[in-house]
Amino acid sequence: MSVAYKIKPTLEKKKEIDDFLNSYWGKDIWDVRDSFFDNLRSLNFSHHIKIIDFSAFNPIIRREMKYMFAYRVEKKEIKLNTVAEYSKVFNNFAKFLNKYYAGLTSIVYIPYDKAILQLRSFLIAKNYKINDNGEISTHQYKMILNQLYSFFVNFYSTIDEYEKDVWDCRKISGAKITESNAQYFLDFTVIPSEFREFIKRYMKFRSTINSCGQCKIDIMAIRLFLNYIHTNEPLWKDLKKLTRKHMENYLAWYKDYTYGWKRQHISGLINLRIFFEYIQRAMYPEAPQVPAVCLIFKEDIPRRPRRTEDDIKYIPDDVLEQLEDNLEYLAPAEYIPIVVLLRASGWRISDILNLRYDTCLERTIQGWYLCGDIVKTQVLNHHVPITDEVATVVQSTINDTKEKSTSDNNPNHLLFVRFDGKRKGHCPTSGTVRNALNRLAKEKNITDSQGNIFHFGNHAFRHTKGVELINNGMNLLYV
Repeated sequence: MSVAYKIKPTLEKKKEIDDFLNSYWGKDIWDVRDSFFDNLRSLNFSHHIKIIDFSAFNPIIRREMKYMFAYRVEKKEIKLNTVAEYSKVFNNFAKFLNKYYAGLTSIVYIPYDKAILQLRSFLIAKNYKINDNGEISTHQYKMILNQLYSFFVNFYSTIDEYEKDVWDCRKISGAKITESNAQYFLDFTVIPSEFREFIKRYMKFRSTINSCGQCKIDIMAIRLFLNYIHTNEPLWKDLKKLTRKHMENYLAWYKDYTYGWKRQHISGLINLRIFFEYIQRAMYPEAPQVPAVCLIFKEDIPRRPRRTEDDIKYIPDDVLEQLEDNLEYLAPAEYIPIVVLLRASGWRISDILNLRYDTCLERTIQGWYLCGDIVKTQVLNHHVPITDEVATVVQSTINDTKEKSTSDNNPNHLLFVRFDGKRKGHCPTSGTVRNALNRLAKEKNITDSQGNIFHFGNHAFRHTKGVELINNGMNLLYV
């Protein structure tokens, strides 16, 4: 979370906060029963907390706290009920800040990593329990500190995204972001500071040709290697003296580290080899003097195991029948049309979640078609035939989404969209759909041929459709 450059509140930003708080939001105590909040309370709002009290904080931190929560409530990034729940720990959180950072003039001046450790010690001293993972049993304190710090680092920052130690891919022009996977941040604080700047240069290039998710994988591979090198060669500030001997030692360590993770083991070595090859071709001054082909040999990278029929994940017919019999119980119900389209189209879930309500359904003399972009292969406006029944489900979803959409909550006209909360204006993540399917499997006892609860994976629908098309006589080249 830490950043290498110095962030400080500017007069313009301070005025922006003051102007925003020149209303009910400026009060130190919010009464959630006040008519001011009538349009901000959700239908299931819990009234057991009637007062949100910020008065325990020092005046400057109090101002930042009020601004962050008020701004996020108005933007529907967070619910008023959530703020009310957080407020239960405000007094203790204020005591923590007053103890360790008395007189603090902005939350961004806190050394975040150190503060997290101090917060843990503070809560342990107050007899908070520790779980099996060594974490404090309540996450509210850490979440408030994390949200507050992250919010104002971004709010006060005025420098180019590439100069930061944590990049938000949403702020990088042309960055490839998969809407259905909420991986937006590239964190370089995990890279030893001696190497960090030239790694950021490399990742700036990589981010122009790869998705944010792939860039995170790149950083993980580089992080493991550079942390190992830094431990063994602590005086190095570049990789000029890197030799095959260093690599042999690293490969032995890496094999133990990735034991049981064959796919990740192979991926990490491939990404590391790509890194060496590129920085040498691009003539980085920090690049190894030994050629990349002499650092990582072809035989260092294990062959990917040949997949058998059992390795290819698809959904057996008997499981599909059980799913169809119980699909009406899938919760939340908004995921039902997503599953219907996964089953009917054979598309990746990322492409289903990228559908637009104003262009996704088309009728021709041949029948109904689902229309959308296949992002991975760059096939734009792809059409796939669907039945009248599936078209009816899509049309119903279109009508419902269109009625609820505004330029604020759905600017990109997504068919499946969150209208409020942290992902307001974005589609659900693919993981939430998968988790909902697996909850349904447990609740309705959806089992495989061995009687075990079936575990659904979103991509299995694509494989299942492929098997179905081949069995119906379609050429493998077209599947």
